[in-house]
Amino acid sequence: MALNFTGKNDSKYELIEKGDYEVTLQCEWAKKKNDPSKLYINCKFKIREDVEQSFPGRLVFDSIYQQENTGDYNKTKINGLLGAIPRAKLDFEDYDELIQYLNGKNMIISIEVEKANQWHADDRNVVKYLSYRPSEVPMATVAAPAPAAALEAFVLNEDDMTYVDDGDLPF
Repeated sequence: MALNFTGKNDSKYELIEKGDYEVTLQCEWAKKKNDPSKLYINCKFKIREDVEQSFPGRLVFDSIYQQENTGDYNKTKINGLLGAIPRAKLDFEDYDELIQYLNGKNMIISIEVEKANQWHADDRNVVKYLSYRPSEVPMATVAAPAPAAALEAFVLNEDDMTYVDDGDLPF
C-alpha cells in the first residue's frame, strides 16, 4: 500500500490566529515521547462553541512539565490557570486532584503565534505564548423561574396555617 501526502493544510482547515478565545479546559496525564517514563500535564483548550467567535470547537494545546531541580510541575503555569478561575481552590492533595479540578473550567486564552521554522512551510503557526484570564461568558444555565411564578409557590392559604403560642414551644 502506498501513502501519498501533499504537506499542505486542507483549505477548509484554517490556522488558528493570534487573539483571545473563550475556551473550556481539559487536562490529563501524558507521557513524554523522548522518555515515556516521565509524565507531563497535557492541557487541551477547546474553543467554545456556545460563544460567537472564530474557530469554534478547535483545540489549542499547552503542556506543564516537571522541573528537574524540584520535581514540581511548573508552578507559574499552574498559578496562571488557577488565577483565571474566579474563587479558585488553591490547595490540593496531589496533582491528580489538581487535574480533576481544572477539567471543565472556562477561561479566556490569549494566543500569540509565529511562523514555524524552515522545516515547516509558511502554512503553519506555532503557539509562541499563551496566557489565561477569567471567562467573560458564563456557561448556559437553566433559566430561573420568573419572579412572580417563584413567589406563587410560597403563598399559603390561611386555612392551611397552624398557629403556635409561646406555651406550645419546647424551649
